Amino acid sequence: MRASTKSLYEISAMANDSFIEKYPDAHTTVGLMDKVLRKKGMPADAVTIDNIDNHIRVILILLDSQPDTVGIGVGSTLADDINVLSQQPLHTLTANDVLAILEAQLLLN
Repeated sequence: MRASTKSLYEISAMANDSFIEKYPDAHTTVGLMDKVLRKKGMPADAVTIDNIDNHIRVILILLDSQPDTVGIGVGSTLADDINVLSQQPLHTLTANDVLAILEAQLLLN
């Protein structure tokens, strides 16, 4: 695993732990896509945080061409649809930033 991917995964896991602590009825899972995307022809690694209950996925992606920039998107766990929300430099991304994204995107309204 690349150092940048490992860092992104650790930040995401900490954010997910905080999310679960804050919202104990939410059911989420953290995943790593370090080979799947490449098999699909996309030169990138990604971390996903999925809400199992409502099938919403937050994806944090690192393109090989921009390894220091995190693309932040949201989509469905049931389809390959991702809407890009923003980008942020990896070195400025914190677990609290990811937690805010999870709260905005994964909670049932």
